[in-house]
Amino acid sequence: MIGEAIQNIQQQLLFAGNFKNEVALLGNHLIKTFKKSFFPTFHVDDLLKMMSEHIVADSVSSLLFSPSELLELNADPIHQAFDEIYQKLNEKEVFSDSIHQLYEKINILVENGSDKKEIYTQLMGREEGEELPAYFNGMFKSLMKKHLNNAGKNAQYLYPSFTLPPFLDNESQSNTIVCYDLLVYYWCAVCVPASKRSYGNSLSFTDIQPKGQTHFEFKEEDSNLDKLINLNREPVQIVFGTIQQMSLGNRSAHKEWTSKVKKVFSGDQKRNPVSYWLLWAQKRLGNNGILVIRGDHSLAAAPEYKFWRQKVSEICHRVYIQAHPYSQQLVYCFIFDKENDFDGIYYAPSYLEDFSEINRDSGDWITLSSDEYSKFLCMYSDKEKSIFQDTVNPVPLKNKSWGTDFNKKILHQKVLDFQKEQHSQNGQSVIANAEKNKYKEVYIKAFQKPFVKKWSYINESDHKAWNALQKFGLEQNNPTICIGTNSSFGFNITLVNTCVLGDFFERKHQSNLLPYKIYKADGSYQENITDWALYRFKQYYLPRLPEAGKKSTVSSIKELLDTEIITIGRHTQRLPVLHKYTNQIIDIQQDDQNELDEIQQVLLKLQEKMLQLYRGATEKKKMISDINTSIARLSKEIKELGKIQIERQLKESELTKENIFYYCISLLHHEKYQSDYQKELIAMPPRIPLLDDFWKWAKIGKKLYQNTIQLNHQDILLEVIENDDFNKETDLKINSKQFIRNIHLLQNELKWGNLSLIDLIAQQYKERKPLNRSLRKFYQEKVSEVKMIELIKSIEMQSQIQVKLIEVMPEELFENKKAVLRLRKRT
Repeated sequence: MIGEAIQNIQQQLLFAGNFKNEVALLGNHLIKTFKKSFFPTFHVDDLLKMMSEHIVADSVSSLLFSPSELLELNADPIHQAFDEIYQKLNEKEVFSDSIHQLYEKINILVENGSDKKEIYTQLMGREEGEELPAYFNGMFKSLMKKHLNNAGKNAQYLYPSFTLPPFLDNESQSNTIVCYDLLVYYWCAVCVPASKRSYGNSLSFTDIQPKGQTHFEFKEEDSNLDKLINLNREPVQIVFGTIQQMSLGNRSAHKEWTSKVKKVFSGDQKRNPVSYWLLWAQKRLGNNGILVIRGDHSLAAAPEYKFWRQKVSEICHRVYIQAHPYSQQLVYCFIFDKENDFDGIYYAPSYLEDFSEINRDSGDWITLSSDEYSKFLCMYSDKEKSIFQDTVNPVPLKNKSWGTDFNKKILHQKVLDFQKEQHSQNGQSVIANAEKNKYKEVYIKAFQKPFVKKWSYINESDHKAWNALQKFGLEQNNPTICIGTNSSFGFNITLVNTCVLGDFFERKHQSNLLPYKIYKADGSYQENITDWALYRFKQYYLPRLPEAGKKSTVSSIKELLDTEIITIGRHTQRLPVLHKYTNQIIDIQQDDQNELDEIQQVLLKLQEKMLQLYRGATEKKKMISDINTSIARLSKEIKELGKIQIERQLKESELTKENIFYYCISLLHHEKYQSDYQKELIAMPPRIPLLDDFWKWAKIGKKLYQNTIQLNHQDILLEVIENDDFNKETDLKINSKQFIRNIHLLQNELKWGNLSLIDLIAQQYKERKPLNRSLRKFYQEKVSEVKMIELIKSIEMQSQIQVKLIEVMPEELFENKKAVLRLRKRT
């Protein structure tokens, strides 16, 4: 609820009106403060995100507390700094809809008997019973004054976000917090200053400049901090910095620390600088401590850090990972415990979402909790990185009786007749004057319903609306995945290659269209698969290709080459005319990066010279046999490596955005995928697993798409009959006068809600009698020839797809199938 309101207002601030320019001007002093004290890339977009939090927080507080209870809050300078900007915005009434929706939901909770303070505690992520003013005051303000002074007007104030990371709240009993980022401390401080939960009697600020064994230089300068006295707790220790800063000095650290890191992280070839700090934290903070750092995704996901992640699991009690709210990085929180028993890894892909536990067998820390979902990537999302860049909406045109038809000529006549009637009644034209002589340009073949393709008339306004919303491509052939979800109909997927109309899915369906191409105004296009997705697929699959295929170098057959050279040298060492070739091979062998082609050429020369000189010589029979055997072994291995290299290069070239598109198609159609994750697919966007053989699944997806848009066989099994000889077992009734014969010969197992696909298609081809009298002359209950062809073609095509699914789709989705673990829906 809170997250949804924040996101709605964020979108309005970022993209509506003139808010960006206004906030840039009014909040210039705050932007300077953040740039100086947080990170230099902070800009107005980040401030707008903070503004959205302020607007929602202030609205919730105003609804749940009386004016007298809010006096101290409203007097707080932190609150005033943001509220001053908000009140000066010219068009702030645009936020009223989002706030009103939030009010309605909160009022429902109040009407159901929930206590207002309990609601506030739940929504704002605060400790139960914590007094309202303490949320903004205390240690937080003192620290901000210390670190943000001399940075401009009101620079000492910083608004604390109510979206607290749960790990800081969960670990509230820890004695020590070590933060390597001021923005992370921005979170910590909200938890620290609670009036009833003091952390210690002093704070130790630490410069992050490792100097041999003396890693830290302690300073205690701020007298305000000494007022927080709790003799039962040890001092809180807070360090500021990032992973990049942490690396400074670590590589030249004292030999003792270097040897410790090498010993513990023996498999870490990257010499990860965080390793130093983890070992220090384990030693220094072992009795309940928290180490928080900010960095990129490599620590959590890169294959080269897999061993490092395993060792961290042995060192830490718990690890929390969360998307950084104002950058493309992650925040890592390592929890140390005196018992040192490992409790798990928890990940949240957005700071507005809950944490989910990562599967313990997963080598990747930023995947979700289900065992099978441990490698799943989101197909489309505004909250996390995803496979598709954009989703699009259908053409905003409903299936008007005069706007669509199977016959283009009849449709043209319908439009003209309807236009004449409208013009005679109220003087309005359906077709603009400028369009009357070029109507062909606005007639396109479009999907009016799943599996039903009609000619459609698109007027000028609808054409412009499509171009504005869909980034053009209205009349382009564009492979598209259409996904519809609904509790009644379940998860439905269809594939199309042209645009779809506004009533393509049922009104209760939540629909998303995922085109392969996004067109530009000039007719060019870009692929709708993100660069991140392509990188993620390559990151996962390339290391799994045979290492031998990377390069055909000496290092690939080092052991075999050593053995065979000894055998060859034993025979050629007393024959200088042959031994020179052996020496050439030995010289090439010295450099592991030399190409095997060089070895192959010398071996052929050696063999040719040997046979030229000693063919038929009885005394050299043993030598010729042994050398030929060695050359044959080496040649065979070199050829095998060549084949592997060609195969690897081919697979590398096929790791493309287009094949990722087809890969998604194949998995979305798999029966096991749809049944095992039925609830997840209805509740949230699909997540795609990275299966073992990407190339196999991509080929399956391409075949499915081709069979969806084109009828491959020419034999028409079906025929439309007009007589009374109807057989309920073998025929399908269309209307009171016609039925389709031999329907039982087709594959008919797929469902759409409670209907079979074939029954659904037959229903969709039934036309209603138009309400408009001028159009009734075009209506006939009987299926026309054109419509009959389309109907039979559509039914046979769906049967063909079902046959193809059975033919090409593997029975199991995963190898070594385990029990399904449900993915918890995020709230």
